[in-house]
Amino acid sequence: MKKIPTKGLTYEEWVELRLKLVYEGKIGGSDASTILGLNPWTSKITRWNQSLGLSNIKNIDNEVMFHGRLLEDYVAKLWKYWTGDPIAMINNFQQNAPLRNCIRRNFIFINEKYPWIFANIDRQITEHDTREGLGILEVKTISSFNSDKWDGGIPPYYIVQCQLYMLVLEYSYCDIAFLVDGRHMNVFTVEANADIQNTILQESKDFYDSIQEAKKILNTLPGNIDEEEKYNHVSHLEPSLEDEYKVDLDSFLSEKHKAMKSRVKIEGNEELENLTKIYCGHRDGEKKLKLAKQKTAQDIKSLMIKRGAEEIDFGSKGKIVWGKTFNVRYQDVVVENLNF
Repeated sequence: MKKIPTKGLTYEEWVELRLKLVYEGKIGGSDASTILGLNPWTSKITRWNQSLGLSNIKNIDNEVMFHGRLLEDYVAKLWKYWTGDPIAMINNFQQNAPLRNCIRRNFIFINEKYPWIFANIDRQITEHDTREGLGILEVKTISSFNSDKWDGGIPPYYIVQCQLYMLVLEYSYCDIAFLVDGRHMNVFTVEANADIQNTILQESKDFYDSIQEAKKILNTLPGNIDEEEKYNHVSHLEPSLEDEYKVDLDSFLSEKHKAMKSRVKIEGNEELENLTKIYCGHRDGEKKLKLAKQKTAQDIKSLMIKRGAEEIDFGSKGKIVWGKTFNVRYQDVVVENLNF
């Protein structure tokens, strides 16, 4: 295993190192989803031209990404105590009783079996309460504006990223810990999938070979010709639009749903049931009653936040589900699609 040290690098220096690998034609985790046509932000053709220096690579950094880097340590620490129940996680934390452990690996990894791909993982899992052996921890921080992309489980482009990392490091699992708006946390596990990994290997090797062939042509050209003329000499090697989306998205979506955890559910206790009765008792009409209804809904939501719950189960009496909207079914009262 080849290891390129990254310890002590500034963010700008790390970006420069990654760009060097990109210009060599090598493929990282986020690049793999691009090559498979699963990256919503860029395309395979754009990535191909960037590797050849025929178009510029924009190093996008913003406040959201900055906060994401700062929160990485925090989320990785929470993951050590995570059980699926926020109250239990807090108790584990206060008692200093982690369930699992991870370390930062300050390297970019290249497996000699597949020298055209590389892995730059967030953390290496060294101990796990439900798994044996080493694994990978990837940390994501997202806002509620983008959280709908996670409604069905792990977005396909992150599945590809994890599969490439597991392929390079020869691990069997990868945990993804993600935090929404700094307060809602969840953990998904991605299992190594030979079909997806074989697809990544084949598509990334074809892409890499195409870049190397184009580079050989470009290296024979005089240095005084412009970018357009350079492109004309290698355009026949550029990936076609037909290649852009030839990977079966359904296979990734099925993996996405297979990796999905169920909605966090709690049983309705007396306090929650009393609030629900009050909520259902308010009828729309007068402004004062509408405000009272909204106030009761906020009280219920506050209790759900404390428990990290998205659903309250009252058994045969009904349930409350709070996702993008606040939906209540209790006895003969149904109130759906409210968004306060």
